[in-house]
Amino acid sequence: MPRLERLARRASLLAAIGIAGAAFSTPVAGRSATRTALIAPTIGSVAAQVGVKVASARADEEFTLGVQFSGSLEDPRKLSTFGVTGFAVGARVTVARIAPDRVHIEADEMLPVEHKEFVRVLINADGQLIKPAKT
Repeated sequence: MPRLERLARRASLLAAIGIAGAAFSTPVAGRSATRTALIAPTIGSVAAQVGVKVASARADEEFTLGVQFSGSLEDPRKLSTFGVTGFAVGARVTVARIAPDRVHIEADEMLPVEHKEFVRVLINADGQLIKPAKT
């Protein structure tokens, strides 16, 4: 029994050292200490993929989990590639990162008649939006 106890103590000590070492390790150059994932895309890069114009002050912000932005539609063809069709230039488009790999896109306009649609798309590690295949 004493041998098993010593092995258990050594294993827990090694685990504690490993956890402490990970907590105090230096971050990779260019990344913050709290981020371990890839660098997030910017709001401006996502807006360009959807065909939306956003305020220039927000264009450089990271599009991380929980971030949402709204803008006016500039290129309806880009939005239609994700399955949201029938909107004119100037329609309001809201985009939100709802999961690490999911983005919610919603468009609406009031004139000539009220029209509203949404779609959920995938976002890859490079920040590219991907329309999921229909099942």
